[in-house]
Amino acid sequence: MSGRAYVSFAEVKQRISIVDALEVLGLADRFRKEGKTYVGVCPLPLHQHGPSPNASQFKITVRDGESVFYCFGDCQRGGDVIEFVKLMTGLDNRHVRFWFAEHFGDRLALKRGRGQRAKTSNTTSQKKEARETRGPTAPQRADVKVTTTTVPTEAAEYKPIRFRLQVDPAAPYLRERGLTDETIARYGLGVAQRGMLKGYVAIPVWESPPGQFPYGYLGRWAGENYDDEAGKPRYKWPANFPKQRFLFGLNEALDGTDGQPIVVTEGVFGALHCVQCGFPASVATFGASLSREQAKLLIATGRPVVLMFDGGQPGRRAMKRAALRLAPHTFVRVVRLKEGQQPDDLSPEETRRVLSMTV
Repeated sequence: MSGRAYVSFAEVKQRISIVDALEVLGLADRFRKEGKTYVGVCPLPLHQHGPSPNASQFKITVRDGESVFYCFGDCQRGGDVIEFVKLMTGLDNRHVRFWFAEHFGDRLALKRGRGQRAKTSNTTSQKKEARETRGPTAPQRADVKVTTTTVPTEAAEYKPIRFRLQVDPAAPYLRERGLTDETIARYGLGVAQRGMLKGYVAIPVWESPPGQFPYGYLGRWAGENYDDEAGKPRYKWPANFPKQRFLFGLNEALDGTDGQPIVVTEGVFGALHCVQCGFPASVATFGASLSREQAKLLIATGRPVVLMFDGGQPGRRAMKRAALRLAPHTFVRVVRLKEGQQPDDLSPEETRRVLSMTV
């Protein structure tokens, strides 16, 4: 155990209730008290809710002096306060001890593990003795040229652009992907006619709040005949672009949507599809993962989040990790698509149906 403060599980069960944990997680106001029981909609991140969630499916009671929960809905999960926090945060047994110590340290007896002993540095005499043991330094040969190569320890930093690309918003590929003129104009899309992104849909990536120019552009080859070996990859990013710091469409998602839940997809076209289906607060992560920086952006909105990643095991694993990262801080729902299915593969009617169950 490290030097961080931790707590005894036995004491946690006796002193901390699940309602206490809900207070810390910001979810207590979503439950109501009925006698000695608290009831509400199941808050567990991976619970699959139907169109009309049962407002009494999740119950919190006291049994043998300890706070326990059980979901009578989809997930059928149950346990004590420790199991509840583990499910909500994704923490293991070791790290959940630190969580309780951090949030309830004033009510629990804190313990600390032994820290590592500090290393003793060599004294001057020790260094001198070491030099004497090694003997004199061998003389440098006069005919040997010594050169020094400086190896950079970090990748070159990306520099934001100071211009806007000239693009063709009337390119046929954008209509083939089902985008309307309004969507193309709102998000500044078009196919580049020159430069490094020639032949690519140039997708502006903005800071939040936006500056005068995009931070950079993501290129998506305008067609399905992309070829990595021929220098036409499907996607093209500027060198060293920190895409993990951005969410596509975040500024548009927050503009005039009056606290609507944020729908999160992997790909840009998935988010645009959701926008056109009546869910304007939709964003994309630029891939099958949600970084810590992206999670912070979502949490800072103060809104619930709906995750709709691509179908299949990679997307589902990524969605689970994202849900566990967000759940301690905001209300999260997930939409599981069929194997191999992407959000923009759904018809507008199907998209509205599955999202209306969660939004």
